[in-house]
Amino acid sequence: MKIGIIGGGAVGLLFGAYLSSYHEISIYTRTKKQAKLLNNQGITLIRDNTKHKYAVNGQGDYENIAFQDFIVVAVKQYDLHSLEKILKMIPKHIPLLFIQNGMGHLQLLNALPHHSIYVGTVEHGVVRIEHGTIEHTGIGKTNIAIFRGQHDDFRDFPAIQNQYFPFQIQSNYKNMLYSKLIANAVINPLTAVFNVPNGRIIENPFYYEAFIALFIEIMQLFPEINKKDSLHNVELICKKTKHNTSSMLKDLKEGKKTEIDAILGYILEEGNKNGHALPFTKFIFTMIKGKELEGGIEE
Repeated sequence: MKIGIIGGGAVGLLFGAYLSSYHEISIYTRTKKQAKLLNNQGITLIRDNTKHKYAVNGQGDYENIAFQDFIVVAVKQYDLHSLEKILKMIPKHIPLLFIQNGMGHLQLLNALPHHSIYVGTVEHGVVRIEHGTIEHTGIGKTNIAIFRGQHDDFRDFPAIQNQYFPFQIQSNYKNMLYSKLIANAVINPLTAVFNVPNGRIIENPFYYEAFIALFIEIMQLFPEINKKDSLHNVELICKKTKHNTSSMLKDLKEGKKTEIDAILGYILEEGNKNGHALPFTKFIFTMIKGKELEGGIEE
């Protein structure tokens, strides 16, 4: 298949690298400089201190996007609205896969005309070191569910069999996104506030108090989710990625905008709609917004 990946960040390059062994990959980047580098040098993926090279096509514009068989949208959620016009230009028979954190982008997906839309949650640890180099720091999986379309549509999903990059099909996209949202809502902001790797928020007993308080408050919005299973899942992610720096902490360290609005911002909006004040969640949210402002990020 010809697969287009919109976004040349860490996750976009991770998808590009592994899928390129099975399909023809074009990566649509923000800058022509990165597109040229990917054309000339491909993607370098570091895993277990070993470098692997993958050939891809770098694209600095969207001229040939209508000729792709499948599109993966791998930009941050806050960048989606700037792509809305481009997404609507993609022929509606081409399936789209969105792999953003949070759930605020579902409204945009509803407005798209495409017949087949998938959503995914990525559980891998990955860091972009340079424009064409990433390190695969944690082997996880990508969960996939249908947002729009028929279950048979998975026959058209790109084929890949790789132990380092597995896909798992989920039957309910909302439960899948809720599970990832809860994990992101607890791990990302707390690691960013305390300036620690993921594992420390459950290893340090004082940080763990904040972990439990935030988890319990957020779970008020998800009565259909089993609290014990969900807590176990979030703690397991912390253990599996205990040495990893969360994407939110990394963004703050690099002076970049975080996804706090897409994660805790979405949860606070839902809380307001359902009559839940969520004061501790609001407190953590304002701390991250304050850190963004200190780093020079303004609305």
